Amino acid sequence: MLIGQPNRIGKLIYPLIVAVALATLSACTSSGSSDSMGAAGTVAMPGPTGALEQSTITVEAVPTADEAGLYIASDLGYFAQGGLTVKIAPTGGGELAIPDLTSGKADIVAGNYVSFVQAQISRKADLRIIANGSLMQPGNQAVYVMPGSKIKTVAALASHPGGHKAKIGVNTLNNIGQLLIGSLLQDQGYSLSDVSLVPPTGKGNPFALLLSELSSGAIDAAWLPEPFATIAQQNFGAVKVADFDQGSMQNFPIGTYIGTTKWVTSHPNTIAAFLRALQRGQQTADTNRGQVESSLIKNTLLPNGMNKAQASQIAALMTLNSYPLIMDVPTLQRVSDSMFAFNLESGLPKPYSMTSMIQWEPGTIGMSPPG
Repeated sequence: MLIGQPNRIGKLIYPLIVAVALATLSACTSSGSSDSMGAAGTVAMPGPTGALEQSTITVEAVPTADEAGLYIASDLGYFAQGGLTVKIAPTGGGELAIPDLTSGKADIVAGNYVSFVQAQISRKADLRIIANGSLMQPGNQAVYVMPGSKIKTVAALASHPGGHKAKIGVNTLNNIGQLLIGSLLQDQGYSLSDVSLVPPTGKGNPFALLLSELSSGAIDAAWLPEPFATIAQQNFGAVKVADFDQGSMQNFPIGTYIGTTKWVTSHPNTIAAFLRALQRGQQTADTNRGQVESSLIKNTLLPNGMNKAQASQIAALMTLNSYPLIMDVPTLQRVSDSMFAFNLESGLPKPYSMTSMIQWEPGTIGMSPPG
């Protein structure tokens, strides 16, 4: 099979294509682009178009810039045009949404890969990746401190001037925040043991809580994705210590869309309709900054208590991810390799194979299963 040449399984194939043959997985590297694969070609296919098994679905999503494609597909009626009603509900993180996924309260969850890989490894859930949501870009994710903080560099973060380990706020423990911060420290000669990762207390959006704790001095620093990073800078004068989009984390996969194996395999037409609309949303997100701002204002900023003027200012200033139209296997494998390096794949002798979570059944991603 040629790289980028999808293999039909029956008559069903999805619009988001895994563009690398499994036999060449270890030899290939990602181009880092959201719309190209370097020498590898890509093919967009229409997917199954039969009657939807379920016309209304619930998608839980972390309200950040990572999910811009989802919000755009909803706001511009792309889902509705495919006969699908998508109810988007906010969640504080992929880990927090997994119980809703397994109970049937949510049909699809948009969140970070780390939570889902951990759930799969621990057998807390049987999950399948259906789409790549976002890749990190400069300014999307960073560590912030308050103005006047003595912490101005990664070195100061790792050897806190106050004589204690710096408390860095993260949305949840043992998750992508740990991976990003661990990589940042390691790239500069330090380790996670040099700092203390602290989740927020209280109920509500974890990132909104981190903003409050950072401004009050309850934590020394915070990991903040957009739009919360720009909110921190504009509302509190927060200062960026280090951007995560560097070194081993450059162009790192952040957001993904996932469902349970049972639901995904039993709803091929519904999933195909969802992905056709999502792909249009992703394309718009990568080419129309104004629409991204409009959708993020509506779905992430106004719901967090901002007025329209404040929300518009934040949206105009924040940096955006890139929004892939394909799933590149080597790029996705970077997630697992990094998790393994930072002890987030407990009990495994080697990094978990991300291909094990890509759905190979009819009606899902168009490549042959392994074996």
